[in-house]
Amino acid sequence: MEHPPPSPFICPVIRSKDSGFPNYKVINGYVSYMIDSSCSLHGVSSHQGHRLDPLYWCNNKESEDEPSWCGACQCKESSTTYYFCNECSVSYHKECVDSSPLIKSPLHPKHHLQLFAHRGLAMTHYLDCKIISCDRTTLFYYCFICKFSLYPVCARRPSFLNYQKRHEHTLNHFPRKNDLICDVCGVVDSKTLIYVCLQCDFVVHKNCIYLPFVIKIARHDHRLSFTYSHLRVLLSCGVCHQKIEENYGKYYCTKDCNYVVHSKCATRRDVWDGKELEEEPEEEYENLNSFQVIGDGIIQHFSHSHYMKFEKKITGILYYENKRCQACVLPFYGGNVYNCMDSKCDFVLHEACANLPRIKQHIAHPYPFILQVSDTKNCFFCEYCDRFSCGFRYVCCKGDESISIDVRCAAISEPLYHQAHPHPLFLSNELGKHKPCSMCRKNSTRTLNCIECDFCLCFHCATLPYKVKYEHDEHFLTLSYEENASLNWCEVCEKTLDSYKWLYTCNECGVAFHIACLLGKCAFYVKPAQNLSFASHKFNIILINGLTRPICEECKSRCQDKLMIQELYDGIWMLVKEKKTATKIYMFWLFKD
Repeated sequence: MEHPPPSPFICPVIRSKDSGFPNYKVINGYVSYMIDSSCSLHGVSSHQGHRLDPLYWCNNKESEDEPSWCGACQCKESSTTYYFCNECSVSYHKECVDSSPLIKSPLHPKHHLQLFAHRGLAMTHYLDCKIISCDRTTLFYYCFICKFSLYPVCARRPSFLNYQKRHEHTLNHFPRKNDLICDVCGVVDSKTLIYVCLQCDFVVHKNCIYLPFVIKIARHDHRLSFTYSHLRVLLSCGVCHQKIEENYGKYYCTKDCNYVVHSKCATRRDVWDGKELEEEPEEEYENLNSFQVIGDGIIQHFSHSHYMKFEKKITGILYYENKRCQACVLPFYGGNVYNCMDSKCDFVLHEACANLPRIKQHIAHPYPFILQVSDTKNCFFCEYCDRFSCGFRYVCCKGDESISIDVRCAAISEPLYHQAHPHPLFLSNELGKHKPCSMCRKNSTRTLNCIECDFCLCFHCATLPYKVKYEHDEHFLTLSYEENASLNWCEVCEKTLDSYKWLYTCNECGVAFHIACLLGKCAFYVKPAQNLSFASHKFNIILINGLTRPICEECKSRCQDKLMIQELYDGIWMLVKEKKTATKIYMFWLFKD
């Protein structure tokens, strides 16, 4: 196969380096460098030993593959030609490769646009370009007079476009910054391009023109369709729970669920999986049962090799500190269980955990999770509550990265009715916005929020057991918020209680406990008397029964926790309560407050 002749252009990254960056400007708070060199290979010298490689023709339009990321502007574009640099192993848009230092764009006819390069930090751009963060050079055009920027691939687009699925007439670019409300999303955004139809008084953001018409989101069981129509009843958005404006675009449930979502909320990357489902058949996947019924009260669970028998606990309290559910790793305080019928096996499951679905759609993730049984000698890190766990996990390998969550986080749904708060809670955060948890006071980007007051819970606190047992108290202890001085100290550590943090209390006995003191800093999610491996290191989890308090090899003090780690370190088993050295930091999170 013969290759086409080399192009007359140079790699955009090498070109930006060859310019020497003599002129720099601060744009949007970041240092950017003016590019005044030619895009031609002819007459350009190398810079600091960099070899200037030609780019070879790679026409993306003839490929059935998804368009590549451009190494110059970090965007995808299917309707253009790509070039490929063999030295960098990166593809580039044709418009980014042969971009002139100074141009006039149809999208900004009033002034010339100067080519700039920016390296390494996130920078906001307009049009349909996203906020990016990478180490490569980013090329963009900029007008200092209007503070207006465009990627090279966008700067050459015409000032009009036709997309009759969105609007029947030609849409023309409105060149000035304005506060016009987009008819598709109902939002004012002066940082994006506006297209208008004067004949119909129709206004739309460039970003919104190609929004999908039929989608499936994480927060609802059915498909949603786009509409401008007025609603029969006034509803709030199913994602942010704010008012839905009647006059603008929205997504609604086609199954008459009275479920509606703002256009912007429905297409958030943490809510929607990015797939347009118009004219696509409905996918119906079979959610496999977690167990097979063998006989009366006897099952074969997919996670265990032996038969398990149903045991109904009606009276009394079943509480075994050393025996925990294999799925959620919590002790048994009562209720129904499935016990292994092999007398030599201690495998046991809560009834609810035995019925966990094999496939689950979670409200905080656009792709479905699959239930997996963890290796009994390995633990995993839950991405939602920031805990290590040895129990079952839900795993999703779609999207940008693999995500694992424990079964307690997976069980959270909307609305969440928590016993510690009178109102329902919703996952209504703005994407990337931090909020302080009302229980632990720590900031989190993923919180369950009350829309009637300021109360919110992070996943770490929302999954704490509401009722627990203490070995020296015959009553249940419950999570509570005591802002009075009647409870002064913790019964375990005998230290002063923080009146602004939540506690476990016994109303009958008038005692209180720090959450970490009662549950242990690992908060129940690892099993005692178990051998574990994490990050190629071996550990034993040891239950401290109160008769002895081993001395920690790290801090040289007696351990006050309920569980302790015994680590195989340099061939010696060492008791370590808390990891602080750089070589041991990986397990510190297991015991963080």
